[in-house]
Amino acid sequence: MRRFQERLPLEALTFDDALVLLEVVQELSHLRELEDVMALVRRAARQLSGADGVTFVLREGDMVHYADEEAIAPLWKGRRFPIHACISGWAILHGEAAVIEDIYADERIPHDVYRSTFVKSLVMVPVRRADPVGAIGAYWAERRMPGAREVALLQALADSAAVAVDNGRLYDAERRARKAAESETRLRGELLAMVSHDLRNPLGVITMTTSLLAPLLAPLNGRARHHLDTLNRSSLRMERLIHDLLDFAAIEGGGFRVSQESMALSRLMEQASELSPLAQERGIGLELRHDTRDVDVWCDPDRIHQVFSNLVGNAVRFTPAGGRITVMAEVRESVVEVSVEDTGAGISPELLPVLFDRFQRPTMRVPGSGVGLGLSITRGIVEAHGGTVRVRSQLGLGTTFTFSLPTGVPGQSGPRS
Repeated sequence: MRRFQERLPLEALTFDDALVLLEVVQELSHLRELEDVMALVRRAARQLSGADGVTFVLREGDMVHYADEEAIAPLWKGRRFPIHACISGWAILHGEAAVIEDIYADERIPHDVYRSTFVKSLVMVPVRRADPVGAIGAYWAERRMPGAREVALLQALADSAAVAVDNGRLYDAERRARKAAESETRLRGELLAMVSHDLRNPLGVITMTTSLLAPLLAPLNGRARHHLDTLNRSSLRMERLIHDLLDFAAIEGGGFRVSQESMALSRLMEQASELSPLAQERGIGLELRHDTRDVDVWCDPDRIHQVFSNLVGNAVRFTPAGGRITVMAEVRESVVEVSVEDTGAGISPELLPVLFDRFQRPTMRVPGSGVGLGLSITRGIVEAHGGTVRVRSQLGLGTTFTFSLPTGVPGQSGPRS
């Protein structure tokens, strides 16, 4: 068994390999249905790797779904397994490739499940290494050790497919939301889903192309390298904007969900402290204050970090150098109230009632403020936690946003023991 903890070497690929990958990426940019995406990728994976079988696995919470396959004999198409009980789950949970020469010598393989198949050796790669959405498996009927080129090809395909899989799932979700939602909400969600689709897939082409060019330009200095770095930074910025569109589409369509867990208030506030460099860059002080009672907060840490990023980011943009931003947390019965207060320019009174509604408030033209969805997304995240968000502001004196989160776990609250 081999484990690939570092990025697989694109240098191992031939020029022809790179051309095939680019053709696959370009085809993916035109696909919307998840079934079409999986069919294209599995065919390409089998062709490029020479494997006797390929399967496309999707993560579904704590389960994995063997959604599609192409092989010399049946494997597990349509079946679902616990994520901790199979090698695809291992690749998803660890975010790295598993390369296994002899499946019966590896303790992670459920041997009984494989005995009725032709499989002797395999490679399993995650579909997106950061927060994988699935995995692609390649199998061989004869025992062999897959080489670096085969693994790099499969991982490159999986990386290329990640955006298309996300988009396919979003597209399916939007179709379901369109049937259930009111006409106006339905049209908004459809528009946002289509826009994000038309943005994400070309972005995938750009990202894949820059990845393939990077090894060729690495030895160079000057303009070529500068332009490639600019492309990478712009791609990351565009990806963040598209994520905002996707979150907003999910919120508008009623499909937005959070994954809550119990987290100490002190740890939650540490997330706000991570934004200190952002304020310091602009010559602004960032101060944290929280209740001495270190209660457990019932929340989705990643989503609350997004709330902090939106609110502190706004405060930084509207607060001049020398100003101050204060993040405070107070325990009140079964909730914690968190406030982000700044000494910035303040907000006009007529804007306050519609501040969180992207479709009612006038566009706030602030350099670097993106598409202006941050506050609408913030409200959606907080309300998905069962909380509320409010704002008070005075022109020339500053603004305070306050949001609430439940303490403890469902049915329990109070200080940590």
